Amino acid sequence: MFLCLSLQVVWAQKQLPIIKASSKTVDIRDGKHFKKGYWAIMPERKPDYYYTEIPEQAHTVTFITDQDSISFDITYEEEMDFIILLNGKDSCLTRISARYRNRLPLTRKKISVGPDTIPFSLGDNSKIYLKGRINNSRLLDIQFDLGAGGPVIKKSSVAKVKMNFDQKVNLANTDGVHQVPSASRNALQMGNLVWDSVGVAVADNMTHREDLIVGNSLFKGKILEINYDKMIMVIHDTLPVFSVSWSRQDLVLDGGVIPFIEVGMTSSGQTKKGWAMFDTGAYTSILNSQDVSVPYRIMGELLLMLGLNDMGFRPKLSIGNDEFSGFNYNVQNMGKNDLHLILGNDVLKRFNIILDNRSGYVYLKANSLAKTPHGKRGEYYLVMAGLALTVVLTGLIIYKRSKRKLKGLTIS
Repeated sequence: MFLCLSLQVVWAQKQLPIIKASSKTVDIRDGKHFKKGYWAIMPERKPDYYYTEIPEQAHTVTFITDQDSISFDITYEEEMDFIILLNGKDSCLTRISARYRNRLPLTRKKISVGPDTIPFSLGDNSKIYLKGRINNSRLLDIQFDLGAGGPVIKKSSVAKVKMNFDQKVNLANTDGVHQVPSASRNALQMGNLVWDSVGVAVADNMTHREDLIVGNSLFKGKILEINYDKMIMVIHDTLPVFSVSWSRQDLVLDGGVIPFIEVGMTSSGQTKKGWAMFDTGAYTSILNSQDVSVPYRIMGELLLMLGLNDMGFRPKLSIGNDEFSGFNYNVQNMGKNDLHLILGNDVLKRFNIILDNRSGYVYLKANSLAKTPHGKRGEYYLVMAGLALTVVLTGLIIYKRSKRKLKGLTIS
């Protein structure tokens, strides 16, 4: 009798929830972040891991197939298993893990009390630049890019550092997706902090200003403060005390690394809300061409140059407690659904920022750069060229008419 009961208990423990699917593509809602078509079913992986984006934040994770869905409430360091049954025959053991993936070991070169501080400077392109070393190299120029998935070194700077390139990885950047050399184990030092076992890939699309690009992957489980007034980055273990003048916004971390916050934008007579990427590695912001029509862009710039009210033609951003227009931006096609937006550092540098990677919030406060002039937009030069062409054509017409009139007077 005891043996039978024991077998029943073991069998019950092995029973896992099952959802059905006929397509390998799965949507995931990870807390506040809905990711359309993010997951691909791979029955050959047993288990196939999904790591939550903000592990220390208790939240709900939902997998949505073309036939079914399943949700789990998960807390830090928990793991949840279930099975996706593909086409009624292929079972994929899937594990949701509320643990950090590839969290880098972090130590201090010298014992210190309180948060660590790393000084930075703003380049002529408004991007953040730090100093640091890899594998005890000489000082390198490092760009801090919140839009970067992981560290990359410029191809021409490899000779400055002793590195063992022991693998190849797929690198996605503005040049497309390429397989590039990568060194999997490096020591990176910035200020008093030293990261061990840092993987660094080689990139060939960087400028003369930087040897290396790093991002938020270094600060998993940390609270990162970017203070543009003092030109310092501060790395906290706990949330610092600050005044009520700061605004708090929800945060999602795409891939557990790249921050997005919810913003509002009014353009072409419509107001939308959506998630915008924090991209300190970009100077200009990038708007969706579907959200900002060409006639509105040109009319807004023309009215501005004439010293008139823009009458709602220029896009207006709402970020936290602040709303502004006239910012520098480019456009590209990002699809027709929802608001798509990348915030460049011409906008972000106007806020002191506290990025809480542990709890999923970002805190913002307008700083001393908030009122500095924005750079010229592409439409400015287009309108200027149009005005110049109009003046030239008008002059030619007047000249030809006056010449005809003068010729007629001469004949008579």
